[in-house]
Amino acid sequence: MFNVWGLGGKIFLETFGSFGIYSYFCSENNNDMTAIELNSQLLRELSYISDNESYLQKTLDFIKKLTKSNGVANVKGPVYTEMLERLSDYQEFERGWDGDDALPLNKQVVKNFKNLLQKCRESELKGWTIFPAANGTLLLQNKERKSGINIGSNGYSYYAIIGHEVKGENNLKFSPKSVIETMKMI
Repeated sequence: MFNVWGLGGKIFLETFGSFGIYSYFCSENNNDMTAIELNSQLLRELSYISDNESYLQKTLDFIKKLTKSNGVANVKGPVYTEMLERLSDYQEFERGWDGDDALPLNKQVVKNFKNLLQKCRESELKGWTIFPAANGTLLLQNKERKSGINIGSNGYSYYAIIGHEVKGENNLKFSPKSVIETMKMI
């Protein structure tokens, strides 16, 4: 039997075997896997493990494979979770999803956005929403600030409406840090 739960930024796995209760925690250093994805993958994999002598070893091997380090998994809040769910929905869009000739999301755009999400604090994400753009990019939009950031495969651009003027920049080099700084600035 097993239990997976999060507390204080960690994801814990408790296993209940014939030798007692064993607890483990998983890593945050695997940037390609979010806490939600880690949790669901862990549940799927553990459902295949039978209760035998190698149960504990298989569990440990699986956790090592997923985490590839000894750190702690970040457990993110509801805004992060909602964005990840929306991203998952948008990834299913096919060419022409807008009824015209819109492109599906570019795989590098998805990777860039996931990297951005991993680096953002929940407070930095509040007020922002994501939408797919017809050119295969993602638009982060903040209605309260009257601004948006378009994330592409190699770069990003942003705009902000200040008074009656639209200000912004195009063709900026993408990095999670630079996008977060832009989110704070606009």
